[in-house]
Amino acid sequence: TAVGIDPELHTGGAFKGLEHLFTEKLTDDGEVVKQMVKPGSGAIVPCRAWVKIHYSSYAEGHDEPIDSTRLRSRAHDFILGDGINIPAIDIAVASMKKNEKSRFLAGPRYCYGKMGVPPRIPKNARLLFDIEVVHFVDENMINSYDSLSPDDRRDIPHDKILILAAELREKGNENYKKAPKVAYNSYMKAVRILEGHSPANEEEEIQLQGEKVKTLLNLSQSCLDHGRTNDCRRYAGEAAELLNNEAIKNVFKLGKAHYIIHKSYVKEQKLGPAKRALEEAVRHVPDDKTIRDAFVRLEKAQERENALEKNMMEQMGENLGWRS
Repeated sequence: TAVGIDPELHTGGAFKGLEHLFTEKLTDDGEVVKQMVKPGSGAIVPCRAWVKIHYSSYAEGHDEPIDSTRLRSRAHDFILGDGINIPAIDIAVASMKKNEKSRFLAGPRYCYGKMGVPPRIPKNARLLFDIEVVHFVDENMINSYDSLSPDDRRDIPHDKILILAAELREKGNENYKKAPKVAYNSYMKAVRILEGHSPANEEEEIQLQGEKVKTLLNLSQSCLDHGRTNDCRRYAGEAAELLNNEAIKNVFKLGKAHYIIHKSYVKEQKLGPAKRALEEAVRHVPDDKTIRDAFVRLEKAQERENALEKNMMEQMGENLGWRS
């Protein structure tokens, strides 16, 4: 971690005197400079990656940020290089890794120019940015896979397959609410990639199955939320079957798989199969409150169904003269 500004605080006031903290030049003219606050991990964000960041920006002489995703409680996501940001942000993010937190000083030509945006952003203003890369998905990697022949795909190293599948799963997670179809397609593509890969040994097989389970559970939940109950049960069932392997067994995920199956039957108002799936979930995670609460709801639903059936039979009996 760089020595200097507290990573959680902004000092306000003038930027003069802080320049020595920004030791990395990102542009030839030295107008965008960087201070790393917290190192990230993995690869640097590539051009055309889908990126999610948190940032706050400050104008010189101002204690409060002129813009902040944290104050809005909503991260900023974009395709790096699409031109929707001011140049300073793209240049900054293109130097960062996942989970990295860094600080940047940028001159006016990379921000809002000579005119600024008065009154919030003064004319010819330098800006200071606090940026954190929350996550990114390398669209280049995903797109390049599509262009490969079947033989070339088989030659992709095992670790790259796992990374690619994880990237697609994360893409699905990020689009789950705002673009459900994109999420579903991302999960499906990840599953197909994993199924098309032949692990070289038992260790790779275990890693492959572990990644596939996570994706199948997300895929089954996606199907459930959009009324595809048969598909939901199919994918959750596949996950449960994989989880019976002692090498990757995880009772929480196994319980989750059966709970998702239970919810698919509830959606179809098939209370008998719903109860059996829920009993299987309880067998694996007996202390889970969500599942316990589901049992209470299911019992009440069955009581209502039994009462309605009894009332209907009595009514039918009266109409047919079964009672004197």
